[in-house]
Amino acid sequence: MIIEKNTILYFSGTGNSLQVAKNIGSELGEINLCRISSLIDEKEIKVNAGILGIVFPVYYARLPLMVEKIVKKLKVNERTYIFGVATYGGAAAGVLIKLEHILQNFGGTLNAGFLIHMPANNIFAYNPSAAKKDNKVFQREKIKIKKISDVIKQRKDSKCEVSKLMIDRIIDKALIKITDRIMDEIPVKDKKFWVTNSCNGCRLCEKICPVNNIEFHLNKPLWKHNCEQCTACIQYCPSEAIQWGKKTENRRRYRNPNVGVKELI
Repeated sequence: MIIEKNTILYFSGTGNSLQVAKNIGSELGEINLCRISSLIDEKEIKVNAGILGIVFPVYYARLPLMVEKIVKKLKVNERTYIFGVATYGGAAAGVLIKLEHILQNFGGTLNAGFLIHMPANNIFAYNPSAAKKDNKVFQREKIKIKKISDVIKQRKDSKCEVSKLMIDRIIDKALIKITDRIMDEIPVKDKKFWVTNSCNGCRLCEKICPVNNIEFHLNKPLWKHNCEQCTACIQYCPSEAIQWGKKTENRRRYRNPNVGVKELI
């Protein structure tokens, strides 16, 4: 596959990173948005575009597994300006430095890297934040998007942003082996998913999963152990029938109010 036009590659489960990709695209103009999951079967991705963006959420201070896989397939023209944007709700640490190193190992250069705080929504760990708080986050996102877009338009080199909390970065380095193990185990953590009797067989979870990890058997979803832990299935289930272990039954669901379900499918 060859990418000739200016493009933003994005990975998004709940819609936060898609919102950021859309907003940057609107500011830049004439730029394609490409879902990273659509590239999973490509053996090599040649990039001849003038601009390439990579937008993704932070998982355990790391890149999502799929994003890392796709970045390793990129063969980028040396004249291509590459920027990365990581959306985070908790600990961002030095995730963009990790992206920079991956690109370097595969012959690319990350010209600029930005962090954007978005609503925290890791339903596996805690209750997503309230809508009133989220609205304030979205307002700050708009301001940051304009600043990022100005840098990209001028194709300026900009040092990768890291977490402002030193302790965040220290913990990331100290626990790197633990997070390595966590990331290795993510695909099979879907064994904790189950459904209540309120499941109506609408199959939205199957459609919205970015890695086709869900199939239906006897009108109920089954997970195939190729999970990315993006939470799209559990967050967007219209009857809130999908649960994860014993932790999620009383937790709020998060659905980005600025992104439609059809955009995520």
